[in-house]
Amino acid sequence: MNQISPEIVTIGAGNARIKCVTPQRVEYFDETGQQCFVDLKECARNRVKDVQSWRVEDGARERDFRLVAKCSFQDDSPCFEFMNNRDTRFEFDSLEGAQTLKSLLAKARWLVLSAF
Repeated sequence: MNQISPEIVTIGAGNARIKCVTPQRVEYFDETGQQCFVDLKECARNRVKDVQSWRVEDGARERDFRLVAKCSFQDDSPCFEFMNNRDTRFEFDSLEGAQTLKSLLAKARWLVLSAF
């Protein structure tokens, strides 16, 4: 099975920046200035598939299906890994930028797993 390399976007490098977060997606510009987006519903669907592959008889909690990304705030380069088909990873040069994204996702009613 071929593993696709994740799409890595370094927010703050070149033209890379987050444009907005909506309940449907995270819109951003990559380093070259090309407008892109992460489909948050796609992330949630992928999470559901993952949960269904390991859940036990008592089932998963509803909150498991609103989880769209994993984040790390523990090292010098905070990051988010979205659960979309492209495995988009946002890397930040500051903790503030990562915390802002986490807050915006929460306002849009999505959950982020603080991990790894």
